[in-house]
Amino acid sequence: MKKILLLFTAFAFIACSSDDDAGDANTNEFQQIETTLPQGEWKITRLIDGDSDHTSDFNSFTFTFKEDGTVNATNDLYTEPGTWAYDNSSNSGEELVLQFSETEPFDEINDDWDIVSISSSKIELTDISGGDGDVELLTFTKQ
Repeated sequence: MKKILLLFTAFAFIACSSDDDAGDANTNEFQQIETTLPQGEWKITRLIDGDSDHTSDFNSFTFTFKEDGTVNATNDLYTEPGTWAYDNSSNSGEELVLQFSETEPFDEINDDWDIVSISSSKIELTDISGGDGDVELLTFTKQ
């Protein structure tokens, strides 16, 4: 009986390694967003909110992210100022926080976006809508 108990205890000890809690730890896997975004101009090439595609609302806008946390969305008519920040303190993971005015269509991208992937030419983000639980997808592509 002691051997079975000892074997069970050893198995439980091995199965409960410190790596099991890694989901609760915040990483910096996507911290490069802080240096990637301020390099050049970006376009929204996908903005999906549930069943609604809002990508065309941003066709005319070019986004310029600055190192100081400001961002300008510019088209031929005007410039919409905003702010951006990388946040790795969220329980849901690493996020890109975008804040613009509540003016359409910018109210659609005001959010804490979960970072899905980053490359030097594309940034993919997602969010679960708090109101109706729809999945939102946002992609910036470098111009």
